[in-house]
Amino acid sequence: MDEGSSAGAPVHGVVGHVIKFLMVAAMVVLCVLVFLNVVLRYGFNSNLLLTEELARYIFVWLTFLGSILAYARNGHIRVDSGLNLLSPKVRFVVEFAGDAIILLCCYLVTKGSIELALLNTMNYLPITGMPVSFLYFAGVPFGICIAGLTIRNGWRRIRGAAGSDAA
Repeated sequence: MDEGSSAGAPVHGVVGHVIKFLMVAAMVVLCVLVFLNVVLRYGFNSNLLLTEELARYIFVWLTFLGSILAYARNGHIRVDSGLNLLSPKVRFVVEFAGDAIILLCCYLVTKGSIELALLNTMNYLPITGMPVSFLYFAGVPFGICIAGLTIRNGWRRIRGAAGSDAA
């Protein structure tokens, strides 16, 4: 992973810090809940019923937030062995098409997450009473952030290609 590459630039500013803070807070809550549940189960033959419901929500949100950070750091899986064999101009076109597909997927994830969240506004979990729509809403910040990062990376690629043509 090249720290100097434009695609690998980390999420800066308030958004990056908020995502990192939310991930740490979620992990702390998850660890405390699981530890407390283990102690109660094996020590007192009891358990917390809400642990399973909360753990499910926390895992879903952690997955989406972690995906945002992985994409921002260029830490996602990318098979580029065939891409490296292409000429720079063809590679640029293929990467641009890939960005367009990513943006389409971001649109579909965001739109679908909003629709599912709206459909489930009146559904609540049986134990905690949390709205089910909160679970489905996790795709919205994911889609928006990944789309923003893809647009930023594409813009940098276009500017880089224009700069290399002038040289």
